[in-house]
Parts: sequence; C-alpha cells; structure tokens
Amino acid sequence: MSKIVNPPSRKYRSPLRAAQAEQTRTAILDAARILFVAKGWSGTTIAAVADAASVSNETVYSVFGNKSSILRAVVAYSVRGFFDARPLLEQREPVEIAAETDCRRQIAMFARHIATVLSRVAPVMAVVRAAAEADTKMARLYAELHAGRRTNLSTFADALISNGGLRPGLDRNTVIGTVWRLTSPELFLLMRNIEGKDIDAYAVWLEDSLAALLLA
Repeated sequence: MSKIVNPPSRKYRSPLRAAQAEQTRTAILDAARILFVAKGWSGTTIAAVADAASVSNETVYSVFGNKSSILRAVVAYSVRGFFDARPLLEQREPVEIAAETDCRRQIAMFARHIATVLSRVAPVMAVVRAAAEADTKMARLYAELHAGRRTNLSTFADALISNGGLRPGLDRNTVIGTVWRLTSPELFLLMRNIEGKDIDAYAVWLEDSLAALLLA
C-alpha cells in the first residue's frame, strides 16, 4: 500500500497582525524622524525613540536592529512619503513625469515634485551629513544615499533625454550630474533656511535652472 504524504503546511499570516506590525514600524519611524531632526544623531537614543513611539526598547531593536538602520529607514520613509508605502519611482507623480513628452512641461512637473520630496528628506539628510563628519559608518551611509539619489534621478534624466530637445553636445552623464547637483538636499536647505525661500520658490528656481542648462 502506498504511503500517504500529507501536503506541506502553509504558514498563515494574520492580516490583523501584519497591520499591527506596520503600525508599530510607522510609529517608530515617525518618532525617530522627529527626534533625529530635533536632537541630531548623537542626541537621539533607542530608548528615546521607543518612549516617543510608546513601544519597548526590545521592540525597536527587533524591528530595526540598531540606530543606524533606523536612520537609514527614516531617510527612505521620508523619500517615498509618509502615507505611501510604494517605492518613489512607482508612485503616481514620477510615473506621470516619465510619461510626459513635452520637455519643458516635464521639467516643471519634476521640479514641483522633487521640491516636495526634498522638504521631507533634506532635514534628515542633514542629520546624516553631520554624523558623517565624526563617524566613518555614517560617512559611508551618507555617500550611499547620495549615490542612490543619482540612480533614482537618472530615471528622470533618461526620460528627458528620450524626448529630445536638449542642448547639442550634452551627454547622459552631464544631464544626470546637472539634475543631481541642483536637487541636492544641501542646496535645498541653503535656499530654504538661509535665503528664506519656500517650496514653491525653490521649484520655480529649479525649473528655470534646469531649462536654462539643459534645453536647446
């Protein structure tokens, strides 16, 4: 008689438990972002994050592992937006920007969108930059984040190039580099905090600058 083999059991994942886990993660990220921006890297502790998020220290460690992982996650959280779990490039605005065929209109859409993104992420990047001055691990993270910016922005640059209409002689690296520099978190904060420019003023400046430097 043949042996009866029971099918492998499937792991059951409770939707309620998954939702609760995501709520806990979001609470930790929200608390950590506020503390990092207010108190900096050295002034923010796991215990303070846990207290602000109303969870235990052990919960913070189990979700993120360590403080540097929390800061990295806070940057990603700020980039994609607090209410959208999708990666930034899969969200509606970047998809619409990539699909736009008029170069000037495309630049205008991009400038408005990236200004909003920078308003969220630039203060957190400033925390990483300050920590990078004294911590080699944070220096590596800072370099990685800027490299990641360049990779993400290359999607916009490629869409712009594909539409044509750029100044003669511009190669892909020049276009990407121009976009990458003008949309740096450091420049955004300089204009906002020192010059007193608001998001709309930065977006207008960025649109005009990109058009002047890139379009024929």
